[in-house]
Amino acid sequence: MDDEAAEFWSAFESETGEKVEARSMGEMYQTSSSDSGLWGLLVLTDKSFRFKHMPSDNWLSSIFKKTSRSSKPKETHDIVVPRGDIISINAPKGGFLARLFGPAFPHFTIAFHDAEGEKLHSFSVDPGSGLLAALMKAAPATETRN
Repeated sequence: MDDEAAEFWSAFESETGEKVEARSMGEMYQTSSSDSGLWGLLVLTDKSFRFKHMPSDNWLSSIFKKTSRSSKPKETHDIVVPRGDIISINAPKGGFLARLFGPAFPHFTIAFHDAEGEKLHSFSVDPGSGLLAALMKAAPATETRN
């Protein structure tokens, strides 16, 4: 399994031309009030912040599905935000009480510029992964909230 993971990240760096600095599983929320989102990879590279959703069936859902498969292909969902396009990151403070009483995977919101104007996406990520801390250091202007 370690060899497969190493091959995946090596191929990722070769395909993108970017060096991975931090990575984690995380969830992207379509709206700020959404209770559930899309699970995928959150990746911070030397040039961008990325979210990659790759839909797949897990073993539990496959038990309850009919044996006939739908011919409709599942869609991936990719977001690539160049570091220079990040406007702000709104993230919770990581104090002791926040870690003790807050959610296990705190939400953060990233605002950025793209071809359509300013965009906003919300995510949650494992705070132990180091990805959010690395992203906060990499972003030009960041904010925190209680």
